[in-house]
Amino acid sequence: MQKKWLRMGVVTVLGVFLVVPASWALDKGPEKIDINAQKTHSDVITKKDKKSVLGFTHQKHADEYLKGNAEYAKYKYTDDYTCAGCHHTSKAGEQPGSCLKCKDIDKKLKKVGGAKKFEKIYHKNCKTCHKKMDKAGKKTGPTKCAGCHPKKKK
Repeated sequence: MQKKWLRMGVVTVLGVFLVVPASWALDKGPEKIDINAQKTHSDVITKKDKKSVLGFTHQKHADEYLKGNAEYAKYKYTDDYTCAGCHHTSKAGEQPGSCLKCKDIDKKLKKVGGAKKFEKIYHKNCKTCHKKMDKAGKKTGPTKCAGCHPKKKK
Protein backbone atom coordinates (compact mmCIF):
# COMPACT_ATOMS: atom_id res chain seq x y z
CA MET A 1 0.00 0.00 0.00
CA GLN A 2 2.85 2.38 0.87
CA LYS A 3 4.56 1.70 -2.48
CA LYS A 4 1.32 2.51 -4.32
CA TRP A 5 1.10 5.91 -2.58
CA LEU A 6 4.79 6.53 -3.22
CA ARG A 7 4.35 5.74 -6.92
CA MET A 8 1.30 8.01 -7.16
CA GLY A 9 3.25 10.79 -5.45
CA VAL A 10 6.19 10.43 -7.82
CA VAL A 11 3.90 10.38 -10.87
CA THR A 12 2.08 13.50 -9.59
CA VAL A 13 5.30 15.40 -8.97
CA LEU A 14 6.69 14.43 -12.38
CA GLY A 15 3.41 15.45 -13.99
CA VAL A 16 3.58 18.86 -12.37
CA PHE A 17 7.17 19.44 -13.48
CA LEU A 18 6.57 18.21 -17.03
CA VAL A 19 3.13 19.64 -17.78
CA VAL A 20 2.96 22.93 -15.86
CA PRO A 21 6.05 24.54 -17.43
CA ALA A 22 4.58 23.92 -20.88
CA SER A 23 1.50 25.89 -19.84
CA TRP A 24 3.75 28.71 -18.64
CA ALA A 25 5.23 29.14 -22.10
CA LEU A 26 4.21 32.33 -23.80
CA ASP A 27 1.38 32.19 -26.26
CA LYS A 28 2.89 33.06 -29.64
CA GLY A 29 -0.38 34.49 -30.81
CA PRO A 30 -2.19 33.67 -34.02
CA GLU A 31 -0.44 32.38 -37.12
CA LYS A 32 -1.72 35.32 -39.16
CA ILE A 33 -3.56 38.48 -38.19
CA ASP A 34 -5.35 41.28 -39.96
CA ILE A 35 -4.20 44.66 -38.71
CA ASN A 36 -7.00 47.15 -39.10
CA ALA A 37 -6.94 49.90 -36.49
CA GLN A 38 -9.76 51.79 -38.19
CA LYS A 39 -12.10 48.81 -37.95
CA THR A 40 -11.29 47.81 -34.39
CA HIS A 41 -11.20 51.37 -33.04
CA SER A 42 -13.45 53.47 -35.25
CA ASP A 43 -14.35 55.54 -32.20
CA VAL A 44 -10.75 56.76 -31.95
CA ILE A 45 -9.35 56.39 -35.46
CA THR A 46 -11.91 58.13 -37.59
CA LYS A 47 -9.90 58.18 -40.80
CA LYS A 48 -11.54 56.30 -43.69
CA ASP A 49 -10.65 52.60 -43.65
CA LYS A 50 -8.47 52.25 -46.74
CA LYS A 51 -5.28 50.51 -45.78
CA SER A 52 -5.56 47.54 -43.50
CA VAL A 53 -2.85 44.88 -43.44
CA LEU A 54 -4.45 41.55 -44.29
CA GLY A 55 -2.78 38.25 -43.42
CA PHE A 56 0.21 39.63 -41.52
CA THR A 57 2.42 36.60 -40.79
CA HIS A 58 2.58 37.08 -37.03
CA GLN A 59 4.07 33.72 -35.98
CA LYS A 60 6.62 33.65 -38.81
CA HIS A 61 7.84 37.09 -37.77
CA ALA A 62 8.23 35.93 -34.16
CA ASP A 63 9.72 32.50 -34.91
CA GLU A 64 11.72 33.05 -38.11
CA TYR A 65 12.05 36.50 -39.60
CA LEU A 66 13.20 38.36 -36.48
CA LYS A 67 15.71 35.72 -35.36
CA GLY A 68 19.24 36.95 -35.99
CA ASN A 69 18.08 40.32 -37.30
CA ALA A 70 17.88 42.50 -34.18
CA GLU A 71 20.45 44.92 -35.58
CA TYR A 72 17.97 46.02 -38.26
CA ALA A 73 14.99 46.69 -36.00
CA LYS A 74 13.78 50.02 -34.68
CA TYR A 75 13.15 48.48 -31.25
CA LYS A 76 15.87 46.36 -29.67
CA TYR A 77 15.19 42.72 -28.83
CA THR A 78 17.00 39.42 -28.38
CA ASP A 79 16.51 36.16 -30.27
CA ASP A 80 15.10 34.48 -27.17
CA TYR A 81 12.37 37.16 -26.93
CA THR A 82 11.64 38.50 -30.40
CA CYS A 83 8.25 39.87 -29.29
CA ALA A 84 9.93 43.10 -28.13
CA GLY A 85 10.95 43.82 -31.72
CA CYS A 86 7.38 45.00 -32.37
CA HIS A 87 5.74 45.00 -28.94
CA HIS A 88 8.39 47.42 -27.74
CA THR A 89 7.08 47.95 -24.19
CA SER A 90 6.96 44.25 -23.31
CA LYS A 91 9.63 42.59 -21.19
CA ALA A 92 11.23 39.15 -21.61
CA GLY A 93 9.04 36.40 -20.20
CA GLU A 94 5.98 38.64 -20.37
CA GLN A 95 3.02 38.00 -22.63
CA PRO A 96 2.98 41.00 -24.99
CA GLY A 97 -0.24 42.81 -25.66
CA SER A 98 -1.51 44.81 -28.58
CA CYS A 99 -1.62 48.60 -28.46
CA LEU A 100 -5.04 48.31 -30.08
CA LYS A 101 -6.41 46.11 -27.29
CA CYS A 102 -5.44 48.52 -24.54
CA LYS A 103 -8.42 49.75 -22.52
CA ASP A 104 -6.80 53.18 -22.40
CA ILE A 105 -6.35 53.45 -26.18
CA ASP A 106 -7.76 57.00 -26.24
CA LYS A 107 -5.15 58.20 -23.73
CA LYS A 108 -2.36 56.29 -25.47
CA LEU A 109 -3.22 57.78 -28.86
CA LYS A 110 -3.33 61.28 -27.41
CA LYS A 111 0.01 60.66 -25.69
CA VAL A 112 1.75 59.77 -28.97
CA GLY A 113 0.08 62.56 -30.92
CA GLY A 114 -3.16 61.06 -32.19
CA ALA A 115 -4.17 58.48 -34.76
CA LYS A 116 -1.97 59.87 -37.56
CA LYS A 117 1.11 59.65 -35.33
CA PHE A 118 0.10 56.09 -34.36
CA GLU A 119 0.05 55.15 -38.04
CA LYS A 120 3.54 56.62 -38.47
CA ILE A 121 4.79 54.51 -35.56
CA TYR A 122 3.55 51.34 -37.28
CA HIS A 123 5.12 52.37 -40.58
CA LYS A 124 8.44 53.35 -39.06
CA ASN A 125 8.72 50.09 -37.14
CA CYS A 126 8.05 47.80 -40.11
CA LYS A 127 9.72 49.82 -42.84
CA THR A 128 12.85 50.54 -40.77
CA CYS A 129 13.53 46.83 -40.38
CA HIS A 130 12.65 45.90 -43.97
CA LYS A 131 14.69 48.72 -45.53
CA LYS A 132 17.76 48.11 -43.36
CA MET A 133 17.65 44.40 -44.19
CA ASP A 134 17.28 45.18 -47.91
CA LYS A 135 20.29 47.48 -47.75
CA ALA A 136 22.31 44.69 -46.10
CA GLY A 137 21.33 42.33 -48.92
CA LYS A 138 19.03 40.17 -46.82
CA LYS A 139 15.76 38.89 -48.23
CA THR A 140 12.97 40.78 -46.55
CA GLY A 141 9.37 41.84 -46.77
CA PRO A 142 7.78 44.75 -48.60
CA THR A 143 8.94 48.36 -48.39
CA LYS A 144 6.34 49.87 -50.73
CA CYS A 145 2.71 50.63 -49.78
CA ALA A 146 1.06 47.93 -51.94
CA GLY A 147 3.27 45.25 -50.39
CA CYS A 148 1.42 45.49 -47.07
CA HIS A 149 -1.74 47.25 -48.23
CA PRO A 150 -2.98 45.51 -51.37
CA LYS A 151 -5.88 47.20 -53.12
CA LYS A 152 -9.19 45.69 -52.11
CA LYS A 153 -11.10 43.91 -54.85
CA LYS A 154 -14.41 45.53 -55.68
